[in-house]
Amino acid sequence: MPTQSPNLTPWARSGLALLCLLLAVSVGVRIYAYRQQSESGTAVREAADAHVDLGEGVLLPRSVARHRSVQVSSCCEAASVDFVQASPYGSDPSLVGAPRPNDHVFYVYRGWNLGSRFATASLNAIYFTRRAYARLAMQKTPATDDMAVKIILPADCNASPDDVLAALRREARSSD
Repeated sequence: MPTQSPNLTPWARSGLALLCLLLAVSVGVRIYAYRQQSESGTAVREAADAHVDLGEGVLLPRSVARHRSVQVSSCCEAASVDFVQASPYGSDPSLVGAPRPNDHVFYVYRGWNLGSRFATASLNAIYFTRRAYARLAMQKTPATDDMAVKIILPADCNASPDDVLAALRREARSSD
C-alpha cells in the first residue's frame, strides 16, 4: 500500500506562510539597514550617552540623576523623584522610593507618562521593542542603559506627573 504524506490543515498552512513572511521581512530589513548604514556612514546614537531624557528636549546628565525632591506650586509637600533603570535586568522599579499608603506613583519614560498600573510591564515592553528594532536594523542596542523617572506624589497633592516633570525640567535647565 503506497503511503501519502498527509495534507496540511488550513491553520498549519497559514502558520507556515506567516513564518516564511516573517523570515523574508527580517532578511529584507537587515539588508536595507546594512545598506543604509554603509552608505550614510553616520554613527548610531549610543544608549550610554550619559544622559536621561526628560522629554521636550531636556537631557539630564546621568551623573546627577539620583533621588530628588521637587517642589510643585500646587502641593504643600515636595514630590519625590527617583530614576530607575528601564530594563528587566535591573532592580525592580517598584522597590525604589518609599511611597506612603495613599501616595500616587507614576512612571515616566522619555516624557511619556506610563501611569502606575502595569508600569513595570510597559517599561519591559518598551525595552524589548527597542532591542528588537536595534537588532533588526543592526544597530547597537539603544535601550541597555535607559532610565525612567519614578514620581511619588503625596496623597493630598492635586498636581499631575506632567507638572512635576515641568518643574524637574526647569530645575535641570537652571542647573546647566
